[in-house]
Amino acid sequence: MTHSVIEARQRTRLLVLGQSSVRLSQILIVVLLVRSLSTETWNVVALMFTIHLVAVTVGSFNLEHSILYFLPTLKSEERDDLLTRSISALISVGCVLGVLIIIGSNLLSIFQDSRISVLLGVAVACELPTVVAGPIFIADERIRHAAIWDIGVSVSQAIFVLFPAILTSDVYWVSIGFAASSILRLCGFIVNFGDLILRRTPNFSYDLLKRQALFCAPLGVAMASGVLTRTIDKWFVAWKVPESLGAYVVAAQEVPVLSVLPYASGAVVARVMVSNFCVGNIATSFQIWKQQVIRMCLPVAFLTFGVIAIAPEIFHYLFDIHRSDAVVCFQIFSLVGLHRVTEYGAVLRAVGKTQELVWSSVILMILNVVLGFIGLSALGIVGLTVGSLGAFALSWIWILSRLSHIFRVSLADVFPWRHWTKSVAVFGVPTIVGISLWSGRAITVSGLAGKATLLLFALVTLKFFDQTRHVTQMESFVTTDEYAQ
Repeated sequence: MTHSVIEARQRTRLLVLGQSSVRLSQILIVVLLVRSLSTETWNVVALMFTIHLVAVTVGSFNLEHSILYFLPTLKSEERDDLLTRSISALISVGCVLGVLIIIGSNLLSIFQDSRISVLLGVAVACELPTVVAGPIFIADERIRHAAIWDIGVSVSQAIFVLFPAILTSDVYWVSIGFAASSILRLCGFIVNFGDLILRRTPNFSYDLLKRQALFCAPLGVAMASGVLTRTIDKWFVAWKVPESLGAYVVAAQEVPVLSVLPYASGAVVARVMVSNFCVGNIATSFQIWKQQVIRMCLPVAFLTFGVIAIAPEIFHYLFDIHRSDAVVCFQIFSLVGLHRVTEYGAVLRAVGKTQELVWSSVILMILNVVLGFIGLSALGIVGLTVGSLGAFALSWIWILSRLSHIFRVSLADVFPWRHWTKSVAVFGVPTIVGISLWSGRAITVSGLAGKATLLLFALVTLKFFDQTRHVTQMESFVTTDEYAQ
């Protein structure tokens, strides 16, 4: 194994660790808030979180993602100037959005307590500039700093939000903690990037800023479409079967690690891919991307089927939900994770085909609306989840067809179907066996242990045969080489 491969894996693990801490802290916050707050209080807090998510996602204009793929195309002297302008723009947008949230919330009477609107506006204004912190660390090859930043942000937010909720069960104090965590995050950002914030750029090229804006605009639209895609199905449930909304919101969640694996794997190879595309080395970029996909097949399949296998135990012990349809929805929705063996958007960003990302997001959103509504009308929330799975599958095939065009290979060759199918089969079979053996029985720790044992046995067996095959290939190579001599 080469040093570059080992280093790439270490970088991926660090990024996965940091991003996973963010997702896990979000789940922890939701679980503990649901258990500690009354239904009415949780509804207000959930609405506050939703407004914050939309404001930060739309207001950031996708700068946090585009920086990874835009900076490698610049000369060294242009880099700091661009970052300074980007941070300044985010500060301005954050302040404007914060004021609009305060005014709009009070005019529409979204919150009964006007102080909540003020604190939410402060949280958005403080947090928006900091969204570029992790990508700047990654672009500077400071992967460890990026992981530490993500872990620090997730831990501080969990502490500042959960303690007021558990101690007071009051929306006002929860919003104070939420705003305080954003203020602390801004302070950390200033400590790390204060030189960029205060830096003056009198000779800055506005043509460069225009290039960045044009580069980011399609990605910003794609991000907005992604947020809507994750929200529309919940609106359908609230409209058609409102009594199932709470269970479906919990069920329609992706495994945290699976949502960060593509980001981490794409970020690791982003700089090298951009550099190769810039000099026309399409074949090299393709090999880099495909090898990264192959490395992701095993962990993605193992985690996906592991979560599917223990879904009944997750709902029983973690959420205290005993609806079988919610468990089935969660299992079906988890299958979406099987396509997350890499960040497909990394290729499109690296080659500058950002408009393809927009089309991908729009196609997914439209398919999700059509297939999801048909499924909901026919089979309830289970049918809605099946429709969402179908939408993701069709959108995935479409994006692979675009990648095959970029890499100038066939659809059969652009993706490592054999490695992916093998991983799916190896972990899919024991998952089906485990669910069959323990279905219809009372949920117990022994059942959880039994299903975990089956999956771990499959993992060890796969690793053993892969290692044996690798040794055999090496021996064959040595024998052939000696014969040639």
